[in-house]
This record gives sequence, C-alpha cells and structure tokens, in this order.
Amino acid sequence: MLPKIGVAALLACGLFPTIGLFSPGLVLPQIERAFIDTPNVKLLTELVGTLAGFAFAIGAPIAGALIARLGCRRVLLPALLLFAVAGTAPALLQDLWSILAARLVLGFALSGVFTSALAGIGALPEGLKMRLFGLFSVVGGATAIILFPLIGAIGHFGWQPAFLVNLMALVAVPLAMTLPRTLGMAAPQDAAIRLDAARDRGLLNAAMIGLLVLAAMAGMGMLIGPIYAPLYLVQLGISDTRLFAVPATCGSIAAVCASALYGRMHAVLGIRGLWAVAMLAMGAALVLAGISTNMMLFTVAVVANSAMVALMAPNVSASAVAFSPPHLAAQAIGLANGVMFGAQLAFPLLAAWLRSVAGLGGVFLLFGALVGLIGAGIAFGMVLARRQVAEPVSS
Repeated sequence: MLPKIGVAALLACGLFPTIGLFSPGLVLPQIERAFIDTPNVKLLTELVGTLAGFAFAIGAPIAGALIARLGCRRVLLPALLLFAVAGTAPALLQDLWSILAARLVLGFALSGVFTSALAGIGALPEGLKMRLFGLFSVVGGATAIILFPLIGAIGHFGWQPAFLVNLMALVAVPLAMTLPRTLGMAAPQDAAIRLDAARDRGLLNAAMIGLLVLAAMAGMGMLIGPIYAPLYLVQLGISDTRLFAVPATCGSIAAVCASALYGRMHAVLGIRGLWAVAMLAMGAALVLAGISTNMMLFTVAVVANSAMVALMAPNVSASAVAFSPPHLAAQAIGLANGVMFGAQLAFPLLAAWLRSVAGLGGVFLLFGALVGLIGAGIAFGMVLARRQVAEPVSS
C-alpha cells in the first residue's frame, strides 16, 4: 500500500504524455516560419510534432525491462529530470536539427515516466489498481483540456515559451522520491510462478498477442478524431475554424468522464467484457461518423468514439498485468503501451489507403467496421466460453 503522496506521484505522471507529445502542436506554424531557410523545413517541422511519439513507442518496452530490474523510483526520477531538460531545450536552441534531437530524447524520457507510473499502479492491490488506472487517464484528459488554451495564449509571445511547460516535470520529482524503492520491481521468477503458476506462459503468450492487436486499434482510434474530423467538417460545408474545435473539445470532456468511470466499468464487465463493449460501441460510433450529414450527428459520433478510447487506454495496462506472468508485468505494460502509441505512426498510411478506396467517409466507415468486428468476436468468444462452462455443470 502506498501513502497518499505516493499515489499523487504516480497520478501526476499522467500529465506528461499530453504535455510532452502535444505541447508543440499549436506553435508548429511559427517554428516553420522561424526556420524557413532550412532545407526540407516542412517535413522537419512536422517531425518536431511526431518524433517524440516515435521515440516513446520504442522506449516503452525498454523502460519496462529496466523497471522490472531496478524498480519504478530509480527509473522515474532520472526520467523526470531528463524530460524537463530535453523538453525545455528547444526554447534555447537555434537550429531545427538540434530541436529534433531534443524531441527524440524527450520521447525516450517520457517512456520512462509513463511506464514507471503505470508499472507502479499495476503493482498495487486489485481494487485500488483499477481505480488508479482510470484516474491516470483522467489526469491526461484534463491536462489536454487545459493545455491547448494555455499554449495558445503563450504562443502570442513566440514559439519558444511554449516549450517551458515541460518544466512541470520538476514539480513531480519530490513526489516521486517518496515512492518505495522496490515498487514495480519484479519478484524472482520462481517465486512469481509459485504465486501464480497458471500465468507462467511467457511474455508473448496468445492473450498478450491478442492484447497487442487491441492496443494498436485503441492507439489508432485516438488519432482518427483529431486528424480527420476537421477534414470531414469541411466536406460537410463548414469552414469556420472555431467550429472545428467543437468535436475535439466535447470529445476531451467525454474522455475525462469515461476515464473516471473505468474502475466501476471494470468491476461490472471485467477486462474482456470491457474490451467487447468498448470496441462494439467505438465501431458503431465511427460508422455513424462516416455516414453523418450534419455537424451535430458527427459531433455525437466523435464524442462517443473519444469516450470509448478513454476506456480502452487504461484497459490496455490492466490487461497487460492480467495476461502476463507476475515477474514480467512491467515489461508487458511497456510493450502494450509502446504498441498503442507506435500504431499511431502507421495509421496515416492505413487511412490513406482507406480514403483511396472509399473516400474520406470511408476512413471512419471501414475502420469502424473493422473495430466493430473485433468487438463482436470478443463478445462471441465470451458467450462461447460461458456455454462451455455451463454445459458440464448442467450435465
């Protein structure tokens, strides 16, 4: 059991994925203008926004292995310091390539922060663990609601000050110092197996492989609204840029509410039941978005999709703990979350193919149909398993 300050330390880490990955987004046009004479400036500017996510996806499984060996605190403390330094560095750097290097380092640091917090939560007792997985996502969602207006206001003073928000990582350092040294550290393999011999299946067992597919779908679902919703609204004849923010803002609010309910939803549905419900509802929402002919209906669909993704994100970590041997739980959390965020890099390629086949609406329709079919498959498997259990009892 952790004292309240330890719980606060783990939850505070939910701030930093949003801050680290998305804080430069609103000032990218200013960065492009500032380095207009740099060759390939458009591509390099886009990489300022995406390169940290790439490094994060690669670093998360590595961070999980380090946490299993060293514990959360020994990984989290240097990761927070490195996050603050690398995240703030672009405010002082004078060329685009140096900024890209700093963003790459920030992504690796973020993988240590994010995975340490989730591995620490995953080591807690069951009821508390599920509540905190949900609250961790609440912190991230609430940060998004506050961060974008804040960066927009700071951006009036130039693009450099926008990177100063990464210094918030220093506030979490004293909190992280209160974490127990052994939190998240893997028990010896033989002891872990004695505690739960049924889960001695290795890291990449069948359930974990299935989870990685679900994590990839959840990661792609995070992108479809923010990237393609404005384009779809233009297709509906809407040109007011202020209206473009409506689906995203409402979706962020819905995501916070859904994340807060995760603990209760898990208690009612279980891990697999929650996957089935969330995937089915997400699929239906995306299909509805793809056939929408007015902004209100489209916004409702995007909000529903955001809420379901918000339920999936903590379920990725909960599933990783449940589907892996106890001594590999930290590695499983790192791997699953790395796949969830790494899949976002592949989604534009998938979306481009879907758009070439069925137009912009087809991105929502066909991806939604795929997600819905996966959810239906999970639900069918659960029903089949219950029948197989019930038949011997009735006989």
